[in-house]
Amino acid sequence: MLNAVVRPGNHLHFAATMSRPNALVYALARTRRNRRDVTVSMAAVHSSAHALALSGAVRHMITGFLGDTYPLPRPNPLYAELTRGRPFTASVWPLWTLTQRLIAGGTGSPACLSRSLLHSDLRRGKEEELQRVRLRDGTTADLIPPLRPDLTLVHAVLADRSGNLVLGSPGGEGAWSSAAARDGVLATAERVVDELPGTCAGLVMVPGHRVRGLCAAERGAHPQSLSCGPATGVDGYDDDYAFLAEVTERCGAGEARDWYEEWVEAPGSHAGYLRALDARSTPPPRTVPTAGNGLTEREQLIILGARTVADEVRTGGFRTVLAGIGHSHLAAWLAGSELAREGVPVSICCELGFHDMRPTGGDVYLFARRHATHAASNLSMADVMGGIVTAGADSCLGVLSAGQIDPSGNVNTSVLPSGDWMTGPGGACDIVTAARCVVMAPARQNRYVSAVHHVTSPGDRVRTCVSQYGRFERTGPSGEFTLSSWLAPPGRPRADPARTVAATTRWNARFPAPVVEPGITERELGALRDLDPAGVYR
Repeated sequence: MLNAVVRPGNHLHFAATMSRPNALVYALARTRRNRRDVTVSMAAVHSSAHALALSGAVRHMITGFLGDTYPLPRPNPLYAELTRGRPFTASVWPLWTLTQRLIAGGTGSPACLSRSLLHSDLRRGKEEELQRVRLRDGTTADLIPPLRPDLTLVHAVLADRSGNLVLGSPGGEGAWSSAAARDGVLATAERVVDELPGTCAGLVMVPGHRVRGLCAAERGAHPQSLSCGPATGVDGYDDDYAFLAEVTERCGAGEARDWYEEWVEAPGSHAGYLRALDARSTPPPRTVPTAGNGLTEREQLIILGARTVADEVRTGGFRTVLAGIGHSHLAAWLAGSELAREGVPVSICCELGFHDMRPTGGDVYLFARRHATHAASNLSMADVMGGIVTAGADSCLGVLSAGQIDPSGNVNTSVLPSGDWMTGPGGACDIVTAARCVVMAPARQNRYVSAVHHVTSPGDRVRTCVSQYGRFERTGPSGEFTLSSWLAPPGRPRADPARTVAATTRWNARFPAPVVEPGITERELGALRDLDPAGVYR
């Protein structure tokens, strides 16, 4: 299908619903290996999408994230030299801004408006695409051109032979990228039927006249999950965590090329890939015994973060909490559970469209299918990032993790002083531009820096930064952070606040009289360990 339709110079967009069309990712890598003749856009480049970097198929990438998301969000060595044009040139945008560009393209609008890049270093190199304008209320925003790929590639749950596509949920970017494609859609589907069942009335997201090519691809989103819903009659599947971890581990161990040859080239087709999957032996899940184990610094960081989020909701009247991936989302989950126990109404959300998340223990991946199953509702990125976070900013609290943070609250998740790439903004830049935020990061001198090298997410709305030994807080966008609470690091009961801050940060933070935090309780620690029994984040 790709050989028949894709041409040199095409711009291809891989749609992000709950999952990515990974069978088509592999197919593009195989069919255009070493050609470097296409532009690709997608919300995030991670896991199986590393095949695009390893194949040499892509000339230019447009995205919001390049790195790994499982088992932890972290840089991937494949992209260390991204700022120097290797493995491809890249244009990196905040996630919601990127989606706004697709919505503009899908609605025929000449531009979209965004404030996310006004004070971010992500605007560097985009001067020709960004036009700063003054609005009637006296504020400023950027006028940004629409994103219109030549073709959008999507994986559907169910399709009929007319090309009508039923997509998974939550909606992610939804069908906007399919509408934005100039030349239509190439699709795979878990199942292709002659006629969609009546139970799917109203579920078609992409109409058949937009679809130029369609083929069946069982497990076409693997190694990601697929949430199908009972009306489709199609069985969903969970994320293949062993496979995802293997991709991360082999890339980190210098075995990325071997992984690519084994899982992309050697199978030769999607059918071959499924045979290889069925033939492999899956290692048992990693477990960490916790009985009798002492409190760790990371556990204390997460629990102090959860306390902070809960306090912010109680005092600030926030009705929603946007959980960013990392220690931050575990803190948000714990806070949500505690607030529910108290009868305080708050909905925990995440950027892909999860709303009122009710996570179950044992799966700490933020975007896991089981969290979609247990969420009160599954929305879209436009609903969450547009409606809840941006339009509803006064009642939404963002909870984010940081690679680096400085005394102005500026966060860097993109470029190190060496020029090496970290991961990129994801949705954080959009969130911190709109809503008040709590940032979490373990205190280290290479993390709490005097000035970030790259302002990925500006710090005006960051009021609290949580470390493993307490909270740094300030009252306004330009005020100084002070150490407002203190709990000695685990194993160091006599640690001194001033000396600890000096040893673990490059901040000149004041700490006139930090409030002593109560010790971590067995209930708090038990709740965290129930959520994360394997110790992924602990």
